[in-house]
Amino acid sequence: MYYAARLGAALALTWAVTGCKSDRPSTETAGAPATVTMTAKDFAFDAPAQIPGGAVTLQIQNNGKEVHQAQLVRLEGGKTGQDLMAALKKHGPPPAWMKFVGGPNAIAPGHEVSATSVLEPGQYAWLCFIPSPDGVMHAAKGMVRPFEVTAVPSGAATSLPETDVTIKLVDFDFQSSKPLTPGRHSIMVENAGPQALDIVLVKSAPGKTSRDFATWAESMKGPPPAEPVGGVGVLENGMRATFTADLTAGDYGLICFVPDPKDGKMHLEHGMMKNFKVS
Repeated sequence: MYYAARLGAALALTWAVTGCKSDRPSTETAGAPATVTMTAKDFAFDAPAQIPGGAVTLQIQNNGKEVHQAQLVRLEGGKTGQDLMAALKKHGPPPAWMKFVGGPNAIAPGHEVSATSVLEPGQYAWLCFIPSPDGVMHAAKGMVRPFEVTAVPSGAATSLPETDVTIKLVDFDFQSSKPLTPGRHSIMVENAGPQALDIVLVKSAPGKTSRDFATWAESMKGPPPAEPVGGVGVLENGMRATFTADLTAGDYGLICFVPDPKDGKMHLEHGMMKNFKVS
């Protein structure tokens, strides 16, 4: 997910938002995370209106021409999708009852990514905070999808799947349990910092770095110097989620685009950006 230096501003804008209706059923496997398939397009989600509680893998295909994400938020205090729509039309920061709980982060056009979270029954929504080259957030263009998480089915998984790598998010660093190598990895993401944080994994073009990608994301014009290959949306302190990534040899970067509530600067400007090589 990259907010392109505008997430903090976006949450203070007046947004006119609408949902995308779809009643496609989700699939579930006893003893393993349920799998919910959804698609993103310019500018809407095609996703089910209800999904089961418990461990859920959100698998999203980007059928649009722009990069998208499926930021997952939980609506607490009895709030509903209608309350969310009303809140997003007002100026100011997000309300306290809107909790950021992960979801698949930045997805390049034509690609698919997935992330797994443990969801309690209640009201939720997917949103895309990524801006278009015109500077308008996708959520303001209608990319918001409220949905309900129903009761946990009998025999369903209620914990995150096992992973081979853990990346802890702290203020302001990424701490990996071991180096990433070529191949498919299942990665545990844990927010161990006091602030809400996210993680974007990008593969850099030859001679480019995560800094180049962050600079490009400010306008999103011209060819990107890196491609997002996985990650998890914003997580509140203490939360965990997992994602999978298929890595080939090359240069990669980890970036956090969340703005710091103290000074408004993105965490990457505080050093939460790391380059590394997969070989």
